[in-house]
Amino acid sequence: MKSLLPGALALTTLISAPAFAAEQVIRLEVGGLTCPSCSFIVGNSLKSVESVVIEDFVEGEDASEGLYTVRFDDAVTSADALIAAVEKNGYPAALLEGPMGDEGS
Repeated sequence: MKSLLPGALALTTLISAPAFAAEQVIRLEVGGLTCPSCSFIVGNSLKSVESVVIEDFVEGEDASEGLYTVRFDDAVTSADALIAAVEKNGYPAALLEGPMGDEGS
């Protein structure tokens, strides 16, 4: 009976342990940035979502567009939630697919 106890304890620990979350870094393309306040509003929209950190912002070729690089904990939120937070304030947003640093393609 003594030899079963360590195995049972290990199994219980594995079953009850929370799944580890992964940090995600995504790029969001946002439009409708018609004035400096727009970037501020979008930034605040993103930062209002728990675990979100804005890593970078780059103005698009068209001054009314911008590219936000955002880091977040995927156990807490999702890319869809970030897009919804931006769109809630009236700005169109889309997830930019592809490898990081590949904006030109």
